[in-house]
Amino acid sequence: MVKYLFGISFLLILFGNPSYSQKVILGGNNAANVKVSSSDHWHPLFWKDSASSRNTLNGSGLNYDLFDASRFLCQATLGANLQEIQRTSLMSKDAWIEEQFKINPRYMSVELDKVYKEVLDWYYLNGGDSTNQPGLYWNQFQYAWWNLNMTNQDKLRQRVAFALSELFVISINADIGSYAVGLANYYDVLTRNSFGNFRNLLREVTLHPAMGSYLSHLNNPKSNEEENIHPDENYAREIMQLFSIGLYELNIDGTYKLDSLGNQIPTYDQNDIKEFAKIFTGLSFSAIMTNRWIDTAQFGVDIYLGDLTKPMRMFDEYHEPGSKYLLNGFVTPARQNGMAEIEMAIDNLFNHPNVGPFICKQLIQRLIKSNPTPAYVARVSRIFNNDGKNVRGNMAAVIKAILLDPEARDCDWLSDPKNGQLREPILRYSQFASANELEQYYGRFWNTGYEFLDNAGQLPFASPTVFNFFSPFYKPNGPIGDQNLVGPEFQIHNSRTSIGFINQVNNWALYSYVFYSWERDDPYTTLVTTELEALARDPEALVNRLDVLFTHGNLSDRTRSIIKNSMTTLTGGDYREDRVRLALYLIMISPDYAIFK
Repeated sequence: MVKYLFGISFLLILFGNPSYSQKVILGGNNAANVKVSSSDHWHPLFWKDSASSRNTLNGSGLNYDLFDASRFLCQATLGANLQEIQRTSLMSKDAWIEEQFKINPRYMSVELDKVYKEVLDWYYLNGGDSTNQPGLYWNQFQYAWWNLNMTNQDKLRQRVAFALSELFVISINADIGSYAVGLANYYDVLTRNSFGNFRNLLREVTLHPAMGSYLSHLNNPKSNEEENIHPDENYAREIMQLFSIGLYELNIDGTYKLDSLGNQIPTYDQNDIKEFAKIFTGLSFSAIMTNRWIDTAQFGVDIYLGDLTKPMRMFDEYHEPGSKYLLNGFVTPARQNGMAEIEMAIDNLFNHPNVGPFICKQLIQRLIKSNPTPAYVARVSRIFNNDGKNVRGNMAAVIKAILLDPEARDCDWLSDPKNGQLREPILRYSQFASANELEQYYGRFWNTGYEFLDNAGQLPFASPTVFNFFSPFYKPNGPIGDQNLVGPEFQIHNSRTSIGFINQVNNWALYSYVFYSWERDDPYTTLVTTELEALARDPEALVNRLDVLFTHGNLSDRTRSIIKNSMTTLTGGDYREDRVRLALYLIMISPDYAIFK
């Protein structure tokens, strides 16, 4: 990673033998017999930080550790402030990860319950009718999501949970969008299993009524030829294509296996879909909500009556009888109960050799980079297959392997033209909110995100389809696609969303409106610029701070110059606040920030 020297106006390295030239990296343990001289102690006007010769030589004048920690936290969290960056810079990455593993998770259902109690309190304080109290919808789920992630300590778990929400997709653009309790409980499944075992994750996703409703294996009946009823194939298709093995057979490094003619080899066919569809018949709600129509769960209950917080149960009388022919020659025994067959199907998929490379590559894409090398994918896939203790599917081991891999950590990759990814809009939003100080009169960070979704095209659980906001295989037109590289996030990056995002940044940075709820008592969460204003007299100092917070030491000279020169023109009135707002706006819309390296 590039090492910036702050405040050093002149640095001269003199070798003992003037006729001998050699590249020397300070701090690289290879500087014996090297004499160094530098400028005098430097202290910029109105800036508490300084740089001295001593600091230059011992490395304390470098911001490398802060840049490195900032970059790491950008991969491992939904955003971090300066204090978190400073603390992380004093730890090893391994120690930070292990610390995160030990933190008790915060669950969205608990947060949603708190949100709803406040909504009701406000409702009654303002004369609300108890017979017509507000319901719980997708906007309250968004309140809970933002509030939790602005105040939580289990930052790695929540980052992974969000990544999983883009793999195991459900969406508010379906019936489930009207049931915040179901959305929150499903998110809890992802949170709980972020460091658990992939098999359990796949099982819990399969049996969750929110997924059952979204992909229609809830109330999926057995065949009835007389009435032309056949098992719904929706979930059977997607659990293979999207949630476990993918369309084509893979090598352990994520590359495609090829047949003798050089063609890709399908992992399943239409008959396999039909057989798995039979497996996922007979499932319905295991419990119902309190109502005046029925008292107990039964097959066929509509979503508005069902309890979306409990796994679906099997109604065997509606389950397709007989043996099912699954992948790799596995056949379920005849006269097996339905839930036992589901367990067999989960095992059949979980043990498929494709799962490791298929899932691990996508997790690398979500957390690190769009185009990991086959070697990177292979290293992580091997951990998925065996965590060193003969455990397959250990998600904690997988996440640790992804974050600590040389391809994620080594500075050499920063200059590789194939390295990096376009930051997805929602992460730019959460990173801005996390890095800056925010103020809300009630101390809550509620946000519908509706305007952001409309402008930038993204919000948790708001994907237009089960295929997420973007495909992991998407190749944008132009230089990226021409090199046969993927850029998933570019699928929602167009003239409309790019301008829409800029307009959103304008709201945050220049007008202070960062979050907005639909509750009418002081709905805004606003930006506080006080801390950054202390640096604003010196444009260089302010830009350096923003470089630490947002661009991790990768701010280009060109962008740095544009921001500094723009700030310099502001000299009157509340110029320090104006400089901060302008600098935040410019860095957030810069290509240096948009592309994460």
